[in-house]
Amino acid sequence: MRWGSLLWISLLSVLIGTLLGSVPLSPFSIFKDDYSRRIFLELRLPRTIASYLVGATLAVVGNSFQGLFKNPLVDPYLMGVSAGAAFGASLSISIAERGSYVFVHLAPAFAFLFALIASLSALLIARKGSSVELLLSGVVMNILFSALTLFTLFYMRRSSQGFATWLFGSFSATVWSDLLVPSTALIVSFLTFLFWRKLDAMTLGEDFAETVGVDAKKTRIYVFLLGVIATSATVAKFGSIGFVGLVIPHMARRLFGSSHRISIPASLMIGGIFLSLTDTFSRIVAPPSEVPIGIVTAFVGVPFFLYVMRRYSG
Repeated sequence: MRWGSLLWISLLSVLIGTLLGSVPLSPFSIFKDDYSRRIFLELRLPRTIASYLVGATLAVVGNSFQGLFKNPLVDPYLMGVSAGAAFGASLSISIAERGSYVFVHLAPAFAFLFALIASLSALLIARKGSSVELLLSGVVMNILFSALTLFTLFYMRRSSQGFATWLFGSFSATVWSDLLVPSTALIVSFLTFLFWRKLDAMTLGEDFAETVGVDAKKTRIYVFLLGVIATSATVAKFGSIGFVGLVIPHMARRLFGSSHRISIPASLMIGGIFLSLTDTFSRIVAPPSEVPIGIVTAFVGVPFFLYVMRRYSG
């Protein structure tokens, strides 16, 4: 598959996302009807672009993490990064609803802080263990911080329906000004591309990386922090969307090769295509309601996770 093909598919996925929904649009109605044009420009287009940017971000972070930890089952969701970020954001918003409104603006900072705590805890637990133990410790952190998030929900007596929609990911009510967060997150995540040679070396083992002059410790810190920052920003804004960072890097490596020089930009485009189409599906599968997008990605990601786990375990 050539890069031009990915670009055209990306544009097509955005077009599909803007035309399909509870009110189907046609390309002709956009130019002739003011109502259709407003739906297209003010609702559908910013939402579809946001879903593309978030999918690209999560896929790039997943690709970098899998190379960093030499584990094909690693992604921000399974390592507890997303769960920690969701707890931090929900805690900040819940405190704000009690009267301390400044905490609304601190939600991204809280998301990053607790994403860092959750992921570092997983790393410390499995510090001297295998990649399987790293994965299990990440799952434990995921369960712990998900429970803390639900506790915050019930303790603060927040609306369970609206909160659940955000918790499992939603791009509803996205406007143009909301694109600043996912755009910045994508830029931060793509900075891992600067480390593609070092990531390639580290996939062959830290001993090999050290022999070719790679500082494995610093590389791990930089790439890990970039991934946590990018993921926590998207979670704070759009909720926790799992398995994108697991599935897409495998597809990118299968289609374009294992070198991070190629697989990182490929993951970016394929991740954007995947999540924009997934968001479109979540809007049309049960109209007029919307299915939280994280539920749809879980239906794709869980079977894929089991397949990869079985393949690499034996």
